[in-house]
Amino acid sequence: MREPHSRLDAYENAVNSHDMNKRVPILDQKFVTTGTKRALLVALTTSMIGCSGAQVEVPAEFPVPLTTKLPVTMGLVLDETLTSYQHIEELESGGDWSIDLGSAQVPMFINLAEGMFQTYRVIEDREPPFTGVSAVLHPKIGDLQFTTPQQTRSGYFEVWIRYEFELFDKQGTSLGNWDMTAYGKAHEQNSGTSAALQRAALNACRDAMAFFTLRFESTPVVKTWLDGRRRGAT
Repeated sequence: MREPHSRLDAYENAVNSHDMNKRVPILDQKFVTTGTKRALLVALTTSMIGCSGAQVEVPAEFPVPLTTKLPVTMGLVLDETLTSYQHIEELESGGDWSIDLGSAQVPMFINLAEGMFQTYRVIEDREPPFTGVSAVLHPKIGDLQFTTPQQTRSGYFEVWIRYEFELFDKQGTSLGNWDMTAYGKAHEQNSGTSAALQRAALNACRDAMAFFTLRFESTPVVKTWLDGRRRGAT
């Protein structure tokens, strides 16, 4: 089981261990060359940009998982709470930040279903009973957290996404639910503030796809349902 909060706490402890009131001594002017001044200006500008915030949208760049498909027809409920999800946060020392995940969720789950299930259907009418499907999966985003390089002093943007899933039978009865946490990171130096945050969020979504693919059948709720199908119970 992943522990995103413990990782985040570790970074916060690392940040808090530094004396934030410590002042950096001013360089003696006679040792400051033109090149040094230029480097200091670039560093200061980069620091100011890094603290100004960013608004990013996660691109729909998701592979189809290569795995053995389950012999079921899975219904997908991709409602507005998922497809319009946007995380907005103002950091006291880091500006305004916005991460738009919602626009990427439909292609993400379509590709996931394409690789995992024999067939699938996007459920438009959510009134049961659901015809033509073996079961219905309803994913949601429960929470998103992120850290900036300024917070962690690591050079990395990091993103944690907590997905919530609920599985329903054809009659609309809930079979159970479960959570899954995904993680992604990207280095600011390689691509800049906005692109690095975008890449970290995209990597978290891809991590969710990989984790879902690996763990779906062994999730207790799903395992009970699949075992019942194999016994001919449904």
